[in-house]
Amino acid sequence: MEVDEHNVTETFPHLHGVLSEVTAMYQPFVEKLFSENNATIVEGLQQIKSLVIGNNKQKSNFIVLGAVPRLVYLIQQENLDISTKTHCAVILGSLAKGMEANVKSLLDYGVHDVMLYGLRQVDLRFYEACLRCIRTIVMYPDNSGLLFVHVSIIPRLLEFINKSTCTQECTCEIISHCCTSKEHQDLLYDLNVIHSITELLTSKTLKVKVKSLQALAVLCKRNYTTCQSILKGHLRGNAVMDILTDMLSRAQPVDIQINTAKCLTYIYRSGIIIDEGVIERKVLPCLVRMCDSSRNIEERVVGAKTLAYLIETQPKLQRIALICEQFPKKLEAFFRHPTIADTQNMADMRKQFKHELGHRQEMLEAVFLAYAALLSNDEDIRDLVVSDTLVKRLAEELSNTSPTVRIASLKSLLSLSRSVRILRTIFEDMEVWKHVLKVTQDQTVGNNTVGSDREKVAVSALLCNLLLDFSPCKVKLLNANILQTFKIWLKAEYPLDLKRNATWGLLNVTFQAELKLKMEVMHLISPDIFMLLTCSDYDIVIKTLGILNNVLTNKEHTDAIMNEYGDAIMQACMITLESTSLPNPNPWSRLGNREVSSSIYTHTLCVLGCVAAGDGVTTVRKFLYENEHFLKKLIFFMEHPDLELQIAAVQCISTLCQNEDDEVIIRREKMKELGAVEALHKLNVNCATASLCDRVKLALMLFQLQGNL
Repeated sequence: MEVDEHNVTETFPHLHGVLSEVTAMYQPFVEKLFSENNATIVEGLQQIKSLVIGNNKQKSNFIVLGAVPRLVYLIQQENLDISTKTHCAVILGSLAKGMEANVKSLLDYGVHDVMLYGLRQVDLRFYEACLRCIRTIVMYPDNSGLLFVHVSIIPRLLEFINKSTCTQECTCEIISHCCTSKEHQDLLYDLNVIHSITELLTSKTLKVKVKSLQALAVLCKRNYTTCQSILKGHLRGNAVMDILTDMLSRAQPVDIQINTAKCLTYIYRSGIIIDEGVIERKVLPCLVRMCDSSRNIEERVVGAKTLAYLIETQPKLQRIALICEQFPKKLEAFFRHPTIADTQNMADMRKQFKHELGHRQEMLEAVFLAYAALLSNDEDIRDLVVSDTLVKRLAEELSNTSPTVRIASLKSLLSLSRSVRILRTIFEDMEVWKHVLKVTQDQTVGNNTVGSDREKVAVSALLCNLLLDFSPCKVKLLNANILQTFKIWLKAEYPLDLKRNATWGLLNVTFQAELKLKMEVMHLISPDIFMLLTCSDYDIVIKTLGILNNVLTNKEHTDAIMNEYGDAIMQACMITLESTSLPNPNPWSRLGNREVSSSIYTHTLCVLGCVAAGDGVTTVRKFLYENEHFLKKLIFFMEHPDLELQIAAVQCISTLCQNEDDEVIIRREKMKELGAVEALHKLNVNCATASLCDRVKLALMLFQLQGNL
């Protein structure tokens, strides 16, 4: 058998120059696999197995020498005994535990398909060897989807899950690594995987319990159906939730505690109603303990990230976390190097420092996410926790090479930017806007953007707060031409979250702005205004209407803007009033019991009310008075059952009839002919609130004033 040296050295460049030596030393072992004598084959397999287990260099050597395709071939031979096939599977599993390049080579040779073939065999040792190999392969992120390419094998995995502790442990690990979407969760749920996994919670083997908890956490994450199943589940007469609660005891091993806390966190965040006392008195304190500097780095990272997710949207839990076991000090300790009790033991010191440096990025991401959650709502918590040092550290880490660290830092700064005091003092002193601008510029090349969408969304959210009217950063960011970045983000091909933040930022920019700035914004959005107002996202539509309302609010600016962009604004408003395709509200959209259409119509009438306050001859006549269809719409909306829409319609009519100019009498007469007075009288009889009643009476007085004239 010959070895292609050119291909080998491309795949394994570190082996270049030693290939001849490797071939001479190990080729005889591989050649035994090609023997016609079964005993010789077994001898070769045993020798190779002894050489590769625990030795990454030898793994690469035997892949280079072509052992993999022969092992694959042997497993597929029907006449070969199962013991020999098991040896082959064990070797392939060992080779998969080497470098990532090894796994790629195995997949290129079809090892994954052969291992799936092995899972259909009845011999337990062979099944376990194949299962371990698959477990190792799918641990690499690029390979996590391989299981769901062959969905038919999943029932087989669940059928054999309780054959041994090995099958229990490996099956749970495979599920943990491969279940990466709601579609995967739902598929596994339909196959009754929850029952199979929860049965392992009472296993006497610690590793099996830990792996089952990890699999359960993956199945629970952001999946209401799965969480509901766990909430209702029972195991040997005990509720699954009670079993999980008991596993939070400090008497349990740390791995059990932290993974149980993770499960219960995901169940709680899914919206399932569970005992608040369990969350407040057991889950949260457990996660806080995991953040202590006495814990190992992996536990601290998982503890901080899970705690951040737990308290992210709950101000009450944030306040409890603040006073729980000096949590802020535990977070500060994330930035300090570990202390070595025995300073004379330099080997241990070097080892610990090296380990920490290898996980430094993960620790920064975890602690920044924890700060982002803890500081997201309560100003009193910010006053107690935030310092110049923390803000400086967050700003500096925006130049970190890791995108996940930058995103976590941006989220922390976003939480801090909700404080007027911090925005106007510490952010200004630390020149945070410069660091944020640098991140933004790094994401933009010409008229396109680079980098991850998640990072763009995070930086755009922070920019929205930095551009608030009372923020000292606003002028500096505008001078740095930040509006052009928003223009790029408004493009149709970008995610809705990014476009939503871009419109929100422009809404803040236009609030009480000067005419020049308003004109710049209108020039920026006018090409995309129809796309924005017909978007499928409710908040983008509402914020775009808010931008139009802001630019037209000042009566002195209305005529100048309508003269330049009036046709586009009126066409856009008519589209929103006539559209039958309504956008989808988001969970955070504050609609209450209102219909989406009523909310959009109300915001549109607010924009048109600003137009009605313009010059009676140049603006009102051209864009409103001569548009009889719009005037009829106003009267129609007065009869609509939605209170806010009624108020907006009445206010718009009042503005049209109150605007003192030479044509006001003509407008009043026109509105009277269209039935405005009759509609107002009907509304006056059935006024739902005092606010509406006052507006109706004012409008009727304006028409009576015309009669007196």
